[in-house]
Amino acid sequence: MAIKNGMYKVCSIFALLVLVALIPEVDAHQLFNSEEEKIGGYRIQVATNPEIPGPGNPSHLLVAITDYDGKDLVDIKARLKIFKNDVLIHEVVPKIYTTGHIDLEYTFPESGLYIVEVGIIDPFGKEISSKFNIGIIQTFGYIFYAMVILGSFLSVSLIVGIYFFKRKKARQVQT
Repeated sequence: MAIKNGMYKVCSIFALLVLVALIPEVDAHQLFNSEEEKIGGYRIQVATNPEIPGPGNPSHLLVAITDYDGKDLVDIKARLKIFKNDVLIHEVVPKIYTTGHIDLEYTFPESGLYIVEVGIIDPFGKEISSKFNIGIIQTFGYIFYAMVILGSFLSVSLIVGIYFFKRKKARQVQT
């Protein structure tokens, strides 16, 4: 009986270790509408605030242009274009940003996939551009988060419950 109890403990611990190993590494900036690309000596990061904008609601399109090491660039000339179904729907003409950070308040008119094109104009007039996907969906985003969190808690609760149930059952058998 002791071997059987020991086997349950080993299996429970192994299951817990597998669960922990399956948890992905967390980055500080991996949001739903967040992307990053390195191109031409620049690192361009794009994100939205709120993370999941709804159609018809004002949101902020946040762009950070830095060097490869993440250091802010001073007086960078850039432009933005927003496309939906390959049709240009909004454009910010090239202008100089003193800190390399762009905060554009924008209201996406409808749900769907938008493309944000960030163009950087170097001192010689040459443009380097990169495209980023932005998803605009109805307010189902909070329900999605709740389901993921609930699923995580239920999985952990199930494993812990099985462990303690088997432990209690083992104690009853020993007495």
